Amino acid sequence: MYYNFFHIGNIVFYVCLGFSVLLLVNKIIYHIVGLFPSKKLPDASKEHRFAILIPARNESKVIDGLLNSIKNQTYNQDLLETYVIVEKPDDPTCQIAKNYKNTNVFVREHLELKGKGYALDECIQKIFKENKEYDAIFIFDADNILSPTFIEEMNKSYDAGYKIALGYRNSKNWNDGWIASCSALTFSMINTFHNKCRAKFNRNVILSGTGFYIDFDEIKKIGGWKFYTLTEDYELTLFSALNNINSTYNEYAEFFDEQPTSLRTSWNQRLRWVKGHSQSDKKYTKELIKSAIIQKGNKFNKTEFALSILPIATMLITIIGYTIYTFILSIIGFCLKEPLAIRSLMACGVSAVAIYIFLVLYTALMISAERKRINLTHKNAFICCLANPFFMFMYIPIFFMSISKKQVEWTPIVHSVTKIDKK
Repeated sequence: MYYNFFHIGNIVFYVCLGFSVLLLVNKIIYHIVGLFPSKKLPDASKEHRFAILIPARNESKVIDGLLNSIKNQTYNQDLLETYVIVEKPDDPTCQIAKNYKNTNVFVREHLELKGKGYALDECIQKIFKENKEYDAIFIFDADNILSPTFIEEMNKSYDAGYKIALGYRNSKNWNDGWIASCSALTFSMINTFHNKCRAKFNRNVILSGTGFYIDFDEIKKIGGWKFYTLTEDYELTLFSALNNINSTYNEYAEFFDEQPTSLRTSWNQRLRWVKGHSQSDKKYTKELIKSAIIQKGNKFNKTEFALSILPIATMLITIIGYTIYTFILSIIGFCLKEPLAIRSLMACGVSAVAIYIFLVLYTALMISAERKRINLTHKNAFICCLANPFFMFMYIPIFFMSISKKQVEWTPIVHSVTKIDKK
């Protein structure tokens, strides 16, 4: 009887594992293609006019770095207009912003509407009322710093006809501890192992909060910024896929942002991400599936976003489920003095160790693929390889916490890093 349970478990595991791999085929291809550099876009035929929106509540410690990097762009400054969004006129951020050319301070009125999405929409509505015209709107977080050619490179994407484009997100503080390093690697994974390949295959890319533009005419059609979930970036990602708004990733448009250094801050941030993804999936999944079936074109793109985390979740559930199953089976076996109990325990141990080793090697591959742009010291890179599997597995309890909590509020993150970290 025990023998049958042991082998049935193995059969179910390999069947589910094979199914998981089939679901992940496209992501495996993305990872392989992501290891190779993208071709640069041709020079733009003209310089377009852009607005830059920066939600900057209580960001006086870091806003100067972003505004200074905008001032130092190789792009024509007369074609850039910046809006720094604050909640109070006595916020020290206001005075700093007023020192910069073509920079407007926008003080919010409807503070009862909390969240980045509402702040952006309120500012955009003012732009509409003033009848100002732009080709596209950039969204940045206040802690960002742009490379000098960022907007010049993104202008190439706009000139090539892309309604939405995302730049390469690097980190200001790679060496501020393993939490900061692992958090930064999350965006390296999204950019290099997902968005780079998606852009090559003309698939919609996954937006990640900051460092992107959206076409101004598209904003007009929508009626403003109508994305209010906890992850308004992911909501826009799904909306653009559903409505056939093309997007791309420009790895040559580089910008830097600050990553959290404490476990608590990182945990709360990722809890918001997971809850926000759930909100967005709930809002758009049915529409994406329906559109993929009924409408012509863009079917694979819509189906892929409709599946969301299902392929990865299937793989995780299979491996973790098998590990737990063999562990329980081994305990029962020892109680019954079954000879196969030791094999069950070994299978459990091998599964756990194999998962950890795979994630260590995966992290090492990410760091190696990004070695020219990641400012990690050798010591911190080694620590990051060992710690990242634990960082990634934290998403499991975070996921269950997001399910149990009906309400997850946007918690402000204090930013203080003003310079880009060097090795």
